[in-house]
Amino acid sequence: MQVYDFEKHRKIINAELKDRYIKRKENLKKVKETYRNDNYPNENKYCGVHKEVLDLDEIKSKFAYIENKTIGSKNLNSKHIYKSISNKNIDYNKFVNCHFNNIKFENCTFLGNTFNNCVFNNISFSHCNFYDEEENIMTLFENNCRLENCNFYKSNMKNTIFNLVKFSKVKFVLTSLRNSILSNSIIDEIVIVDCDLKSMKTVKTDINILDFEDEFTSKVDENTFFDLLKLSNRELNNYKNIFRAYKNISSVFEKNRLFSFSGEYYYLAKCAERKTLKGFEKIKSTIFYYICGYGERPTFALISSMEIVLIFSIIYMFSGLCINERIIHYNLNILFYLPRKLMYVDFIDCFYFSLVTFTSVGYGDIFPIGYSVLFSCIEMILGVTMVGVWTATLARKITR
Repeated sequence: MQVYDFEKHRKIINAELKDRYIKRKENLKKVKETYRNDNYPNENKYCGVHKEVLDLDEIKSKFAYIENKTIGSKNLNSKHIYKSISNKNIDYNKFVNCHFNNIKFENCTFLGNTFNNCVFNNISFSHCNFYDEEENIMTLFENNCRLENCNFYKSNMKNTIFNLVKFSKVKFVLTSLRNSILSNSIIDEIVIVDCDLKSMKTVKTDINILDFEDEFTSKVDENTFFDLLKLSNRELNNYKNIFRAYKNISSVFEKNRLFSFSGEYYYLAKCAERKTLKGFEKIKSTIFYYICGYGERPTFALISSMEIVLIFSIIYMFSGLCINERIIHYNLNILFYLPRKLMYVDFIDCFYFSLVTFTSVGYGDIFPIGYSVLFSCIEMILGVTMVGVWTATLARKITR
């Protein structure tokens, strides 16, 4: 009873991503043609061709092409020297191999921009808008863009596409990431505070640290999707980070009363946690995994119950049962010359006795002898426990 078919969701989101690229290109072309006819004859206007450091005030028009430029501070060591840029529209431009360093953007717009292989270092975005609602054109970060030590505060990043992007120490506060897609990216560290994550999706994205420091609650819905986390290697710390990430995701879904989705990520968190445990704790976690999937897999409890019944059926064949004054008591010596048909009949009788013992029905037509008395007591205890576990797990899933 999985909530997600991850492979199916992955294909759907990849198809959606391709469709978004196509629609974005079409809408951008319409806006470009209108703007070119009204303002400039050239499709692209190159800015700061002979300059290494570019001032954004030099971008006088839309649809500018900026390549291999440093914007902001050239010296990365001056982390506390910020350049402030306020109330500026930086729309429909393409930035390629550019470095944005030590800048505070406030009330700026980045509508329809494309950032290709750009680096953002020590950047603050406050009350900024990245999505053109009217033309339905989103901002695109792609091809090995890197966001390092960046803060987004009360910004609109709806429908933003992050494709092949690396996030390091990035913080989103009261920011809308609704319907955004993170694809084939790497998240070293992201902190989310009271953001809108409805319909946000991650696909084939490696998450190291994903923390929620909500004062209230970040918003998610049934369409919010976090793909299975990739392991860069099988080191202990990686499993710990995956456990924490899944646990945080589960907690957010639970706060939004989406308990089925919360349970799915709780199950994934416990599976990752099991890889970090040792000794008795690992044994205990493994038992919980197989008997009920940490309370999230009723079928596990059913399968485990059938396995117990089958195992005890074989045990009873060797420990002894009495059926209408006929004794079933096998040993290894007689296995080779007994008729197969008789063995099948005896196994069915033992299976029947094992099943009625497991379910505590006890019809009394077959009774144990010898060591089977002890084994039947053990099976009854296991049966009462497993039936209770299966019923509770199933009821929990159904009520959700």
